[in-house]
Amino acid sequence: MKIFSFTFILCLLAITSLGQQPELKKKPKRTDKFIHMDGLRVGMDLSRPMQHLWNKGDRYGTELSFDMELIPNLYPVIETGWEKLKIDHDYLDYSSAGSYTRFGFDYNLLVAEHAKDMDIVYVGLRYGFSFANQQVKEYLITNYWGDVTGRMGKQNYTAQWAEFVLGIKGEVFRNLFMGWSIRGKLKMSQKDFEMPHVYFNPGYGPAEKEFNFDFSYSIYYNLPFNFRK
Repeated sequence: MKIFSFTFILCLLAITSLGQQPELKKKPKRTDKFIHMDGLRVGMDLSRPMQHLWNKGDRYGTELSFDMELIPNLYPVIETGWEKLKIDHDYLDYSSAGSYTRFGFDYNLLVAEHAKDMDIVYVGLRYGFSFANQQVKEYLITNYWGDVTGRMGKQNYTAQWAEFVLGIKGEVFRNLFMGWSIRGKLKMSQKDFEMPHVYFNPGYGPAEKEFNFDFSYSIYYNLPFNFRK
C-alpha cells in the first residue's frame, strides 16, 4: 500500500511539472525575398591560365575562391592564387612569380524569384596582398662601345591593394554555378628596387600602374550544409 501511494505521488508530480513547461516554438521561416544559400561555395577562376591572350608577356596562373551567405545578402569572400609572368626578348629574359590573397565581401542586389533561387548580382570590396619574387636571367644593352650583358639575382617584394568588384553568379545546374566579374584595383603600397624596378604584382597586374582593371570568369560548386542549425 505504501509503495502504491509513493508511486502515485511521483506520477502526480511528473504530470504537474510537464504541465508547467513552456511550449517549444519552432524558428519561424524567412518571409523575405532575399537569396538564401546554405553551405560553402568553392570556385575556380577559368580565365587565369589564359591571361597571355590579352596581357603583355606570358602571364598565367590559378585562383580559388570561397564564399558563403553569412547573413541575408552578405557573402564574406576569400580568394587566393598564384601567378607568373615571363618576358623573353632578344635583350631581356625576365620572370616574376608569387602568391596572393584577397579578403572581402560581396553584397547581393538581386531579389529572389522563388525559395530555391540562388542567382546573385553583386557588388563587392576586397583587400589584397601578394608575396612575390622577380629575376632577370639575362639582359643585353647595345651601345657605341659594344654590347653589355649581365644578369640579376632573385629579389623578393610585397604589394597591397584594394579592389572594387561587380559580378554575377548564376546557378546552371543544382549547386553548380558560373559567373564573371569586373574589377578595379587601386594600389596601396609597393616595395620596389632601383634596378630593376618591379614590373609585375601577382593578383594585381602591372606594378607601375596605380590603378588596374581586370576581369574573371569562374565556375563554382556549392557544398550544401545548414550551418544555421
